[in-house]
Amino acid sequence: MHFIDRTLIRNSVILAVDDSPVLLDALDAILGDLCKKFIMTTTAAQAVDIIIENMPDLVLLDIEMPKMNGFELFEKLKKFTSIARIPVIFITSWEDKKIEAKALEMGAVDYVTKPFDSAVLLHRINIHLNIANYCTNLEQSMKSIENGLISTFSMLMESRDKNTHGHAVRTALYFDVLGEEMLHSQEYRHELTETLLEKMVYAVPLHDIGKVGIPDSILLKPGKFTQKEFEIMQTHTTKGAAVLGRLYQKMPTQHYLHYAEQIAMYHHERYDGSGYPNGLREKNIPLPARIMAIADVYDALTKNRVYRNAISHEEAYKIMVDGKGTYFDPSIIAIFENVQEEFKKISNMDLDEFVE
Repeated sequence: MHFIDRTLIRNSVILAVDDSPVLLDALDAILGDLCKKFIMTTTAAQAVDIIIENMPDLVLLDIEMPKMNGFELFEKLKKFTSIARIPVIFITSWEDKKIEAKALEMGAVDYVTKPFDSAVLLHRINIHLNIANYCTNLEQSMKSIENGLISTFSMLMESRDKNTHGHAVRTALYFDVLGEEMLHSQEYRHELTETLLEKMVYAVPLHDIGKVGIPDSILLKPGKFTQKEFEIMQTHTTKGAAVLGRLYQKMPTQHYLHYAEQIAMYHHERYDGSGYPNGLREKNIPLPARIMAIADVYDALTKNRVYRNAISHEEAYKIMVDGKGTYFDPSIIAIFENVQEEFKKISNMDLDEFVE
């Protein structure tokens, strides 16, 4: 077996789940001294906790087990966002093509029948570790590119208005603070998850991208807008949403663009229906836009703008709370009240030091 590239296996954590101690001993003889950590369990019920604690790089899973079989365990694993993408190879005595097809349709990366050849098994493990590693590296590269593009768009917007320096970063931090607190609220348990929140926060810096299409004479005007100027300014919501919507159509796997489009379009809607561009009311305003409204307004109040100077956190806090039920979703304002000290810290932070 000298021809097998063992680099990835040596650096990997592998879990085997099988009710047969004999089979586990055989796997231990093959993998125990080869991989970074080899973990075994005879019960599927223990597997979820073991996986969450150890985050293995690959799982070898039997089908026929008492109490909870391999298929049932696999379905359970897929419900956990953090572990759903761990590659699973079924190892079973079932030589039934329908069972094999079912396993692969469920999302298993491979299907190995007992008895197996150790060299073949190692090859298959190595292949799937390589594929998983390649996918992880590709995702990281894509995320790096996306971060660069988002940062570029943000800098482009802020280069036109020096008073908004750091607005994109701060609003993303405010949004994240609110979202993390909302994850602990029963009210949002069906609307918000860690994964969705991550995508939403990722989208936040793009919320004002439509302002690129607003003339400087309006965008940088120090005084009050005329009615016509205000109507033009309002179009930054629809302009931004149109750009992000087109991007999402071209890159449908980049789901954060869906939330970016929602946030860009609706972050100036008001809970009582008096906002723009569509005058949406209450829960008809998408959740990410309702969260963004609070992050956006707080930052606008506590930082200098061309049309007025910044006010203190205490003054801004009172304005925000007074806007409950009119400007803002009352339940999210209640959460804002719980985390307002964190908002204050973010507002006062040295942004250049944070970015570094």
